[in-house]
Amino acid sequence: MQRVLFVDDEPFLLSGLRRMLRGQRKCWEMSFIEDPVEALEFLEREKVDVVVSDMRMPRVDGAQLLNRVREIHPETARLGLSGFSESSLLLRGLGSIHQYLSKPCESDRLVKGLESMLAASARPWM
Repeated sequence: MQRVLFVDDEPFLLSGLRRMLRGQRKCWEMSFIEDPVEALEFLEREKVDVVVSDMRMPRVDGAQLLNRVREIHPETARLGLSGFSESSLLLRGLGSIHQYLSKPCESDRLVKGLESMLAASARPWM
């Protein structure tokens, strides 16, 4: 079963994602983590096929998180998700983001984006 990790410092957003993606439980194993530092610790122990990260978070922002994911698991697909179109943040993560979606994101669009990334996960994203 393919694995997807969602990282966002907003617990209500993660809860909404969990509800929105409930229908995918038979296809994907999903983990939801609020703290990007915890997410990095999780990724030191676990491998996932896709990391979906909010771009604006305290302590470690999405660009830093996805850059680190690229270093420790270059084969993992990386999707940036943000309600802010802060160009400097996006530029810092540009080399580490395979796909970017803006919030709010319709469930169909997110599912299609993830399905596309998971279908391509057989080949490395390096």
